[in-house]
Amino acid sequence: MPQRPALRRRAALIALTLGATAAATLGTLPLAASAADAFPAKPIRFVVPYAAGGTTDLVARTVGQRVAEKLGQPVVIENRPGAGGNIGMEAVAKAAADGYTIGFGAISTNALNPHIYKHVPFDPRKDFTPISLLGTSTIVLEVSPSLPVKTVPELIAYAKAHPGLTYATAGTGTSMHLAGAMFSQMTQTGLTHVPYKGSSPAINDMLGAISA
Repeated sequence: MPQRPALRRRAALIALTLGATAAATLGTLPLAASAADAFPAKPIRFVVPYAAGGTTDLVARTVGQRVAEKLGQPVVIENRPGAGGNIGMEAVAKAAADGYTIGFGAISTNALNPHIYKHVPFDPRKDFTPISLLGTSTIVLEVSPSLPVKTVPELIAYAKAHPGLTYATAGTGTSMHLAGAMFSQMTQTGLTHVPYKGSSPAINDMLGAISA
């Protein structure tokens, strides 16, 4: 992505990352899925609308393994990141309503995106049937140890002294992005957003900048 070099070039100053997955996650599948007596008779596709290696992906793989053991059929994890989770969840919405495709929805895909994007290719209230709450997590504010700040007030002061300080998130329109935008607005620091296709690549770039 064109924004990533900016994070690397100014790593000593701007390695600010909002890490963690969405606050609440729901397993979903197309509405009116068929409940055949022989279900499941083939592998189940578990779509994760974020990059591999992130919190959502790790939860999906842990849950998928347990579900596979319980049902006696493989659960294949399919990462389809992009557009704040819209790409992956669109694939779930358009899949056959037979129960063999499930998706990992999150606060972004199920609550935020319909109000942020002009066109969302699915209706989370009509196109999906909730299965289970898989977990919750907290949005965490992290900075590189090379940044000369130890507290939030110190970070605010530093950001004001260095206009354009960037922060990375799991993607545009995610809860992390909105939290960062709100933080920037409330503190009048004018932070610059660097969107990634998931939290994992953002954190990897941050770690790479620290070790460089």
